[in-house]
Amino acid sequence: MNTHLNQCHEMLRFDDIQIGRCQVLVRTIAESDVNAFGHLSGDLNPLHMDQHFAARTPFGHRVAHGLLTAALVSTTHTGLTGPGFVYVGQELRFLGPVFIDDTIRIHVTVVEKKPAKRILVMDTMVRNQDGKPVLTGLSALKELRFQ
Repeated sequence: MNTHLNQCHEMLRFDDIQIGRCQVLVRTIAESDVNAFGHLSGDLNPLHMDQHFAARTPFGHRVAHGLLTAALVSTTHTGLTGPGFVYVGQELRFLGPVFIDDTIRIHVTVVEKKPAKRILVMDTMVRNQDGKPVLTGLSALKELRFQ
């Protein structure tokens, strides 16, 4: 597993985060990642788990679970905000496959702030090593209130 993330260790507050703030994660998807995610989630679709089956599909190879890529979007969000926010919404569009040994680049950017509810809206773009988009979407994160 190869991961690069500029993690934010301090706990930022809503007012600390400006529109335009972005975070990038670069990750190579290993066979062990796909196997572990399949068993953890229970999604054992042979497109993800069986090379012989996947070779007969239009993809030609095993495809990583789309929600594995989406989980890495969540990781990128935490890198951007620190631990003081929680997911409250996600829209995803899967544009292309992610294969084992692909290196994906996840780029999230704050595009809107909703002060009344302390919500950040983020735009996501995920590209493979060839620069091809594989996932896009918008997400919403809400600032946690601590006691």
